[in-house]
Amino acid sequence: MVSISFLIFVAYVIGLLGIGLYFYLTTENNRVTDYMLGGRDVGVKQIAISDASSLQSGFVLLAWVGVGYTTGLSGLWYAFPITLVHLFVYRFIGSKFRRQSEELGSQTVLDHLALYFQDSRISSWIRTTGVLAIAVFMTVYVGAQIIAVGETVETLYGIDYTLGIVIGGTLVLAYVLLGGFNASVWTDFIQALLAIVAVILLPIVMIMEIGGLSAFISQARAIDPTLVSANPGYDLSTLLIWALTWHGFALGLLGQPHGLMRLQAINSERNISAASVTAVTWMAISFIGPLFIGVAGRILFGEVGNPETVGLIAIQEMFSPWVAGILVTGVLGVILSTTDSMMLVVSADFTSYYKNVLNPEASQSRLILLGRFAVAAVAIIGVILAYVNSATIFAVIQFAYMGLAAAFGIPLVALLWWEKITSEAVFATILMGIISTVANRLLFPDYFPIFSMIAAVITIVLVTYLSQSEGTLNMGTDESVKVESDD
Repeated sequence: MVSISFLIFVAYVIGLLGIGLYFYLTTENNRVTDYMLGGRDVGVKQIAISDASSLQSGFVLLAWVGVGYTTGLSGLWYAFPITLVHLFVYRFIGSKFRRQSEELGSQTVLDHLALYFQDSRISSWIRTTGVLAIAVFMTVYVGAQIIAVGETVETLYGIDYTLGIVIGGTLVLAYVLLGGFNASVWTDFIQALLAIVAVILLPIVMIMEIGGLSAFISQARAIDPTLVSANPGYDLSTLLIWALTWHGFALGLLGQPHGLMRLQAINSERNISAASVTAVTWMAISFIGPLFIGVAGRILFGEVGNPETVGLIAIQEMFSPWVAGILVTGVLGVILSTTDSMMLVVSADFTSYYKNVLNPEASQSRLILLGRFAVAAVAIIGVILAYVNSATIFAVIQFAYMGLAAAFGIPLVALLWWEKITSEAVFATILMGIISTVANRLLFPDYFPIFSMIAAVITIVLVTYLSQSEGTLNMGTDESVKVESDD
């Protein structure tokens, strides 16, 4: 017999496709900027909520719940700094980035870096190396989200994992192909509202089932005292290194193109401050609630085969089929909201590369068609990666997350805040971001790939001074752009 929660899931799928079809029929997508950035005219609430949602992914309601289940509330060492970094992005990156983006006509972070140095002989190398970084890290990231979809539908509905990843890839491909950025933002907005209810409601209900907060703490301590401690059982020096590692991991938020793309699309630079309140609040809640879900799941369900599915099990156990069906759509929504955003970034960067390096005479209609082909290719590759991959969602995401941070986050911050930055330094840093992240994964798989961030910082500083000492000119944009960007 077909369950109520599954029928709600089907209705949800139809709704997502309907949104994509609506924007396909009602929105002008004659220009690449319309398709990729919604014509830079997206409202504050939509940007703020879709931004936070697109950055959470399967990491929050699956992988991060798993962290809570295995290590407990010590995950707050990451929850607090990631919230502060998100606030930093809005307060100190957003306005300058939005202003420069409109002046340069950039669509993504990579496009921005290349256009800023468009008069330099290195500009095409920045694009080429950057597209390689996007191809490596974004497709892996998309694969992680599709893994999350497969695990979710298998746990909840008993649908075979392989069929589940095909459903997830096909669904997000369909509405992104149809509606572009507008469809992505509005589906993210709706999905995030459902997800926030799940993140707030589920831990409260689980703790009440245990017997209240005091019972929650005492029973967690009985299982393992470190579950409700800031220290997961380390000595002081190890704890310090561990905490600094989490803080370094939080800095990875600086370079996530699918989140930064929202800042480029907001309808006014002046609205970024208003958007920050909603976005940062959602970020804080979404990284604290799942830790409590994980610990509560450890108390209520004992040993679980896959800790990343504890939240899904709790939804089924704690709520009626109707409520469970609605909350599950929130879980899937957070996953899909990241996937569609990443697909758009890949699409935008490949079309920009084609336009600026391979075929400067390409028409807007051809570029949009090429962008849609890129979205389809990423969806297919993502499904394949999800099928062959055996790692946890957490392991896959941390690799892609830090790779993007090293390759794009460090150069972007330097470009916005350091006048001496050179095109050679940006190119070298993107290349180092790729090499160091892959090397970290291959040589030190048991360590977070934060070494790539250190390598990126050293590279950008060293190459900037070396290229300047050799008399290399900073061939950036015209002076009007540089002066305004430093206001």
